[in-house]
Amino acid sequence: MLKQMLAFVIVSLLSFHSWAETCRTDSLAASTPTSRFSTEGVTVTDNDTTLSWMRCAIGQSWDGETCSGNAQKLDWQQAMALVAETNSQGFGGHSDWRMPMVPELASIVERQCFNPRMNSVVFPGAPSEIFWSSMEKMGSTIFAYTLDFGGGQAVASDKSQLGAIRLVRGGPWWQPPVAMQR
Repeated sequence: MLKQMLAFVIVSLLSFHSWAETCRTDSLAASTPTSRFSTEGVTVTDNDTTLSWMRCAIGQSWDGETCSGNAQKLDWQQAMALVAETNSQGFGGHSDWRMPMVPELASIVERQCFNPRMNSVVFPGAPSEIFWSSMEKMGSTIFAYTLDFGGGQAVASDKSQLGAIRLVRGGPWWQPPVAMQR
């Protein structure tokens, strides 16, 4: 009996996972409608915030239709070092890429969708991963904030944890409260 119940729970969870990968367009208004963005090959500009984003996560490549491959996962220190490397290579014709702040990452969360919580027309092939931000937890040298594009929540994560990276350029769109500025 216990084995049957366990099998039912596993099948139910797998079924829920399949359901969770859809968007609820009938019950929620889009938080990141496609019309809000301008796409320029490997970059996307949010016309509301004026921020430009990498269309694909670091490690993925743009093939003209979608982001293919797997997002590279790095710890926070490696992710921060990758910014300088990306800028030295002039990704997308630009050398002013940076790690986003949590509110900037949150600005591209699509509340209608789950796994990933992103507009799949603007960011096709986006992974349902945690993404690093540039924001460190105040009073801590070992935590920085991540945003989970599977479920959409932001949390302070140990900097040794592995996460994906999507760099941004432009701004300022959001400024931290004075108490958070160093």
